[in-house]
Amino acid sequence: MSDASFDPAALAGLEAVAGKARAVFAGAGYQPVQPPIIQPADIFLDRYGEEIRGRIFVLSDPSGAELCLRPDLTIPTCRAWLEAGGLRGAPARLSYYGPAFRYQPRASGRPSEFRQTGIECFGLPDTEAADAEVMLTAIAACRAAGLAEADYELGDLGLFEALIDTIEVPAQWRPRLKRQFWRPGYFSSLIERLAGADGGAERGAPGGSAEGPAFLTALGTLGEAEARAVIHDILALAEIAPVGGRSIDEIAERFLEQAADASALTISREAVMLIDRFLKIRARPDEALEAIAALVTTAGPAMRAALDRAGRRLDLLVKGGFPLERAVFATAFGRGVEYYTGFVFEIHGPGEAGRALAGGGRYDSLLTELGAPARVPAVGCAIRLERLAAALAGRAS
Repeated sequence: MSDASFDPAALAGLEAVAGKARAVFAGAGYQPVQPPIIQPADIFLDRYGEEIRGRIFVLSDPSGAELCLRPDLTIPTCRAWLEAGGLRGAPARLSYYGPAFRYQPRASGRPSEFRQTGIECFGLPDTEAADAEVMLTAIAACRAAGLAEADYELGDLGLFEALIDTIEVPAQWRPRLKRQFWRPGYFSSLIERLAGADGGAERGAPGGSAEGPAFLTALGTLGEAEARAVIHDILALAEIAPVGGRSIDEIAERFLEQAADASALTISREAVMLIDRFLKIRARPDEALEAIAALVTTAGPAMRAALDRAGRRLDLLVKGGFPLERAVFATAFGRGVEYYTGFVFEIHGPGEAGRALAGGGRYDSLLTELGAPARVPAVGCAIRLERLAAALAGRAS
């Protein structure tokens, strides 16, 4: 339950903040929509980072179907747009306003129900211009609500993917490194494994016989998608169900770990050091892009193109009035929600690092995963209204 629910003055203040933000969205051409609160659970459990997955309210309908209360409004807006035949009208600019739900421990004092307003931009082919438009619109909405000053954190997951495509890594493990980038702790251990730091496969390989290592070695020669499909098929044929809270994907991931060991697939220490240095870059956005360019002096076309796109996006932001001196760009930023694919950002109250008032980014693969027949460029942002109202009132939320 939201703190404002039984406080008329607080509720009025929250509605006023929402109204000012939504007026900015409307003025920028974003059309209001209201996606359903109850959603299919699997869509969210498969596409969020671990931190959010553990706080989703899951329920069952009378038929036994697993549902959930929406933890934010991006995926529900995407689903509603697709189901309404939105692809026929692309590009589209949509806005929303309403409650979202994430479990909070009672001791935290934070509500498990909160309000969001935000925008989603679908189908614009100029992705850098769309990124800049969405962030500048979010900044304008926060300013219209009364936020005179703010700090900003930016990132770009596309730069990391370009780095992995640039350095010497076994081809079949490139997708895996990109996939596991979302899990910082696990990603670090994965890098150490692929660098050969733990001395090979563990005991107890699947099968408990000579066939186990042979299977793993063969598995290690496949690309990640093909290897996962093989594992899923084998588990289905053997009628093996998840146990101990582990999903099929987690079981598949463990097989892939052992396959990497059995196939002796490694990456060089030089590559590991390059990844480590890349992920430590954190500076003013223009300085950060210069540091990345200096780090990958022999970059291939993928990295050069990614840097060019990031530079153009930054130029568009600055031309739109973005306060560069209040921003940082971090190469490791954006590892919380798994559907992001490129540019990501957060808006913080002055000096309030770690508690975003608003945030968003690019998610070009999500609409395809939700049923679109082809890739749809997409970017959006959400404002946490209780946090913004609290920041305007000078109190913690």
